[in-house]
Formats: sequence, structure tokens, C-alpha cells
Amino acid sequence: MLPKYHALSGFIFTSILFFIFPQIGILGFIIIWMSSILIDVDHYLFFAYTKKDWSLRNAHKWFVDENKKFMKLSYWERLKYTQQIPCVFHGVEAIVILLVLSLLSNVFLYIAIGFIFHQSLDFIFLIYYGFNLKHLGSQTYNILKYKKCH
Repeated sequence: MLPKYHALSGFIFTSILFFIFPQIGILGFIIIWMSSILIDVDHYLFFAYTKKDWSLRNAHKWFVDENKKFMKLSYWERLKYTQQIPCVFHGVEAIVILLVLSLLSNVFLYIAIGFIFHQSLDFIFLIYYGFNLKHLGSQTYNILKYKKCH
């Protein structure tokens, strides 16, 4: 899912949360909304590390191009494809760490809420477009698996 859709969906979601739970305040609103978008920084870090290119523009172009190639495959071909991009913030480990840290501060709870919302959207997107879901869950496992493949 492209960042602009995460930004819009995250804003709507956070607005609803703010309406239901006004005690989160404006700062909580901003943290939840921004974390539902900025979780994708791990995609950029993957690109920068593997391509040795720190250009945000090049990273965006590369991911858009890769997505276009992937979307040209049939639904059934997409199901056979396994994602090879480990995304450190998109796993259960990041959520668990944030939830533990939320015992210290609501800031971490708000970040966890944004991450969980983002990952929920990603999950729906992946199912709808026929992505293989084997890579979901533990990103530690995915990183170790990725290192073995490359």
C-alpha cells in the first residue's frame, strides 16, 4: 500500500479514535497518525542498505516499479511469490517491544496503535491482492532467512 493511502487511512482512523477517546489529546493524535505512516521507514532502510543508495526519491521509484511488476502477475502467480524484504518494524517483535515500553509511557502505546493499524491495512491489502503471507509474523526470522538467500 502506498504511503499516501496509509496517510489518509491513518488520519481517518486516528480522527475516529480521537472522537471516541478525546483524552488521547492532540499529541496522542499526532503520534498515532504519524506512526501509522512512518513505520514504513524500514522499507527505505532496506533499500538504502541493499542498494547502497540513500536517495528517498530512488527508493520510492524502486518500490513503485517493483510493485507494478508484481501487480502484472496473475493472482495465482502472486500467491507463489514470497516477499524477500525484511521489514524490522512490521513484525510481532516491534509490537511486543512497544507494548512493554507502553508500561512506561503512553507515547509507546500510541506508537503501537499506529503500527497495529498500519499492519492491519497491509494485511488486508496483501490478502486482497494475492500476496503470499509466509513472511508475516516474526521479522527476526525473515531477516535471518533473507541473509541466507543473499
